Amino acid sequence: MSEPFNFLSGLSDKEVSQQEKEYYDSHEDLKLTETEFKTQYGRKVYKDQHGETHSESSITVQDSQGRWMNIPSIYNGEYVNGNMATEIIEGNKYVDPETNQEIKTYETSKDAETEAIKRNRSLNESDQPWNKEETMNKNPSKNWLQQNGPDGHMLAHITPKEGKILQYFGGSGTKDKKTGLKSYFLSGLLGGGVPPKPTTSQTEIDPEVKAMRNKVLDKSSAVMDEEFQSYDDPRFAGKSADTATAQQGIRDMQGVGKETYSNVAGVGKGMSGYSAEQVKGGNVLGGQDTGQAISDYMNPYTSEVIQANNRNAVDQLSMINNSANAKSQMAGTSGGSRDQLYKATLGSEFLKGVGTTNSGLINDSFANSMVAKRQDMMMDQDAQKYNQAAGISAQGVRGQGAELQMAGTNAGREAGYQDAQALSQVGADAEGRIQNQFDFDYDEFGRKRDHNKNQAMFGSNIVAASPTGQGGFQSNSMQKGNKILGAGGAALTAYGATGNPYIAAGAGGLSLLS
Repeated sequence: MSEPFNFLSGLSDKEVSQQEKEYYDSHEDLKLTETEFKTQYGRKVYKDQHGETHSESSITVQDSQGRWMNIPSIYNGEYVNGNMATEIIEGNKYVDPETNQEIKTYETSKDAETEAIKRNRSLNESDQPWNKEETMNKNPSKNWLQQNGPDGHMLAHITPKEGKILQYFGGSGTKDKKTGLKSYFLSGLLGGGVPPKPTTSQTEIDPEVKAMRNKVLDKSSAVMDEEFQSYDDPRFAGKSADTATAQQGIRDMQGVGKETYSNVAGVGKGMSGYSAEQVKGGNVLGGQDTGQAISDYMNPYTSEVIQANNRNAVDQLSMINNSANAKSQMAGTSGGSRDQLYKATLGSEFLKGVGTTNSGLINDSFANSMVAKRQDMMMDQDAQKYNQAAGISAQGVRGQGAELQMAGTNAGREAGYQDAQALSQVGADAEGRIQNQFDFDYDEFGRKRDHNKNQAMFGSNIVAASPTGQGGFQSNSMQKGNKILGAGGAALTAYGATGNPYIAAGAGGLSLLS
């Protein structure tokens, strides 16, 4: 986009682009000459051999990072191609080397082109000084008058009063035969009946500079003829074996310990619902505690001893009765009341002794049974207490086992993560070293590829900074007349133009000194 200046008023952006494309297509070998002007952006304004004006001829390109930017294609008064322009801007850290202005980048080409159109129109505003001169140069009438007027003359707007002053001090005031405009070249008192000859000058480049310029041109031509060189070696390091192993290790860790955590959760749930069985009380006489009555504890031989004692008592009582009967018969009292009373008393006493003996046996057996059952009850309660304590202890052991199991699982997972992290770091280090080598190889490729181009650019900078060389100058000055009259004429001319007497006096003084 941008330039040559074409005065865009009334033209669409598409028409402007089309005009510029047609101009560049039909004018390939442009030679630029620097003018006195600079644009509002600080770039020099040039004219080509066809009279068109140029300053930057910006182009929209994409940089090495994929961003879009508008950059100049004119450097040191010469056009460069898009690749070279991009390398100049990127090599100068996105700063225009001729203006030191930062080059702005855009995410899309559309944004960049929109900004380029705005800049192009601002450069081509008709109120810019270089465009004013261009407007005049594009006036065919003005060009014809300039080309066909007297040698050494220039077109100017003067008032009738100024014309009379020029005539008073020797200006001819005659009409030119070709243009029909009045000409005020000096004649008469101030000398010369013909207009002055134009000044001519000629400058030649030093031979050394010319030789360098030719060398740079040859080098640049060779660079432009070079084919595109693609970089076929790897640019980016791939994934190392250690990195792949680390990644797989992380994948394999997924779900590890899930079963353990489920088991531990089950243990915790079981422990939270555990209730120790209460120790039961007991009744010595009852059978609910140990399941046995007191009679179950009595010596089974006690009843047999009592029965044997009873049989023995019956036998003894029978013997006592027989003995008493014998004595009664001998006494002749058998069957009498005294005899009966005696037998009854004797039997009662005997039975009382037997009962006492049996009662003692029973009491002893019961007492022993009470002791035995109490011991059984105490042993049963001790067993219940032990089982209760054992149950509580077992729950604690299960909890500790669950904690150890979970700690072991966590430790295993942590160790796996640490191993994967260490492997990943080792892999990253290996990849970094490989990438450094790839980058070095690519840089070496770029340096070799761009060597000739950089040499050409270096030579171009040398040529641009070199002096223009030796020059010759010749001039045919106009014939001089009376200095006093000339000074008076200069003073009157200055006064007529400015109305300031001090400026008029200064102009007259300078005329005397010249």
